[in-house]
Amino acid sequence: MEYSIGKAAGLVTGIIVGLIICVVLFKFINRNRKMKTEYDERQKAARGMAYMYAFWSAMIATAIIMVLDSAGIALASSFTKGAFIIYVGIIVHISYSIFNDAYYGINTNKKRFVIVCLIAGLCNLLAVIGSIKGGVLIQDGIISDAGTNLLCVIMLFTMAIELIIKERIDSKKAVETESED
Repeated sequence: MEYSIGKAAGLVTGIIVGLIICVVLFKFINRNRKMKTEYDERQKAARGMAYMYAFWSAMIATAIIMVLDSAGIALASSFTKGAFIIYVGIIVHISYSIFNDAYYGINTNKKRFVIVCLIAGLCNLLAVIGSIKGGVLIQDGIISDAGTNLLCVIMLFTMAIELIIKERIDSKKAVETESED
């Protein structure tokens, strides 16, 4: 795929707009309306481990992409391959954080967070459906840049499933604790 100055400018503009939206959303998600999510000491330690696992997962994903590229196996555009590496790290970080009670901050409004994630997931799903209908998801036999929306949908779907599983685990533990008392 060929990139132009216009496409690069559009990408940079999209990233800047996305970051501004993230600032607004963080303030919406957090109960105290601060952009920064607050974590207690135990959560900070668990998140540190999550970052470490995410880093090494991203390194492994990078190595896999490099081996595939060296073998001449092209599965996706360069942009989508780069996004894949990032999303692998993000998913590992999210997963570890969820199952170690370090995902939600102490100032996070869980309902607002879930609503924002659902809206983001639906927007990305609509983009995926649009790229499939428009015949641009796969171009020249490889997943195009539009594959980044698919990666985002996979990430949000994975997160949703994990949050549901974690919620059920926690509610089951709460019921067991009540019955012991």
